[in-house]
Amino acid sequence: MNKKWMDNRKQDKIRVMISIGLTTLLLLLLGAAGTIRNGKAARISESQGTKSQETKSQGAESQRTESDRMLAARTVLPEVSEETPVPEISLTPEDQDFLNQLTEQIGLGDLDGAARTLNGYKVPWREFPLMYDGTAMKAEVSSGYGLVFTKASTVFYGKFDQGVPQGNCTALQVLELEEGKRYDYAWGTWEKGKMSGNGECGYNYYDGVKSDITKVNAKKGTFKEDLMQGEITYTSTNTAGETTSWLFQVADGVIVPDDRWIRDTDSSGAVIYKLMAKDDDIHAYTLSESAMGEDRWKNLIVYEAWKAGG
Repeated sequence: MNKKWMDNRKQDKIRVMISIGLTTLLLLLLGAAGTIRNGKAARISESQGTKSQETKSQGAESQRTESDRMLAARTVLPEVSEETPVPEISLTPEDQDFLNQLTEQIGLGDLDGAARTLNGYKVPWREFPLMYDGTAMKAEVSSGYGLVFTKASTVFYGKFDQGVPQGNCTALQVLELEEGKRYDYAWGTWEKGKMSGNGECGYNYYDGVKSDITKVNAKKGTFKEDLMQGEITYTSTNTAGETTSWLFQVADGVIVPDDRWIRDTDSSGAVIYKLMAKDDDIHAYTLSESAMGEDRWKNLIVYEAWKAGG
């Protein structure tokens, strides 16, 4: 009985020791597996952290690159600054009186008086165009009403838009010729710097005429871009004050002959064309064959377009 009990106790101890050994072995195995998993996790985490760091680094580098490009662009592009105002041209009291008188005379249609005023004053300015708006003179043609010098001997007075005549305007140019002092003129409606609409142009020997010439020459009618169109009236006045008028048909400044024109020859046998005056059969307007095809019916005081002032 005791022997049997002792054997059972030995067997129980062996089973307990085996159980403890198995448990210890199991714990060791579990610990090793956890260590392996932790190592893998650490390596994965480290890899992800490295990739994340690389991504952040690339993003920062991209931002720095974009920032550098924007900085370079700002460096290359010119700075935007406000437009510098055009300075006024200094005027003496004599200049001011001259400009005011000239403006008033042209505004009233006194072209004879305006020509004498312009020709009689030594204009001190040498660079053009210049615009006088009634108070100040500037080297810029701005929008609005004013007196514009395109040369020392040539002025335009009226309405301007974007640097050119637009609307009602008068042009005046003074000359000193062998046969006398003369002014050329053009007045009427202008569009984009050219006569377009009803108007008149011509010339007048206003002083110092020394021979029997056509003292006044006037062409009145419709203009399109400085060239006359349709029916026009041509008037000629001699030094004795006798005035004669003719009616022409023109297209783009060139006469369109009709059955009123007479084909003839001059003393040399050259072909000429004649048109009798509107109110008499005494005075004839005569042109050579080549002159009939010239665009001679137009505004001769051409406005040169400079950069608009605003």
